Amino acid sequence: MSLQNPVTPPEVSEGRLQGFDLAGRRVIVYGAEKPVASAIVDALREAGANVGVTSANTDGTSLFRLKKAAAGGPNESVDLSNGTNVQVATRKISKELGGVNVAIVAPNLYHAAPIRKTLDADIQRVLMGNLGGTYAAFRSATRELRGRPGRLIAVLDATAVRGLTNLSIYSAAQSGVIGLVRSLSQELAPTGTTVNAIVVGWTDSTPGRGPSNVDENLLLRFIPMRRFGEAADAAPLAVYLASEASGYITGQTIQVDGGVLKHL
Repeated sequence: MSLQNPVTPPEVSEGRLQGFDLAGRRVIVYGAEKPVASAIVDALREAGANVGVTSANTDGTSLFRLKKAAAGGPNESVDLSNGTNVQVATRKISKELGGVNVAIVAPNLYHAAPIRKTLDADIQRVLMGNLGGTYAAFRSATRELRGRPGRLIAVLDATAVRGLTNLSIYSAAQSGVIGLVRSLSQELAPTGTTVNAIVVGWTDSTPGRGPSNVDENLLLRFIPMRRFGEAADAAPLAVYLASEASGYITGQTIQVDGGVLKHL
């Protein structure tokens, strides 16, 4: 099998940087109801990609936001913890798009509790909603690639690389995805498929982040750039990792955090 290597930049539309044009790329974004993932969806479309979306959860709020992110395009209501559900949704969206080149997963089933109060049901739910859900999405997308080169991207929370009090099971589930990214990057490299992770720091949509005034928020004082991130801050990196230009970058965890994870 010959591998596609972006030595010669592809033809691009006017005004787009060579190698970064996503025209003709077919992308599935799982968990598109989340603010960061929704911003990534918008950026992918602006770069020319055809995008289908799924939810990460099936509650009413998630489904409302999913329809907004879909903007009339292919979409499926999905509980990422259900592997069969993910597989069926992936197959449907792949058929509508005419195939899949890129899969982006944004698992974010949050849980905050001391370890002594974390139940077996919590462990199962959070592990499957984050690590298990990402695994199921990557597995389903890889089947649709059928051995062709592709891009797999996980979008994670800062707790994937830093521990915080009372977030033990959530942090474990998120950080497990980094191990998955590292392993799959080795397994899928011979096909030309790259696997990477984006870790997003505290944003204006982070639960319990507090006020945005640095004088009133101790957390904000730890961020070197002295502001919370915005949902769109991770979008350009996602476009890059989905493009031909990133064809020799794999197994990486890249932080979009205003420098906070180097400071803590």
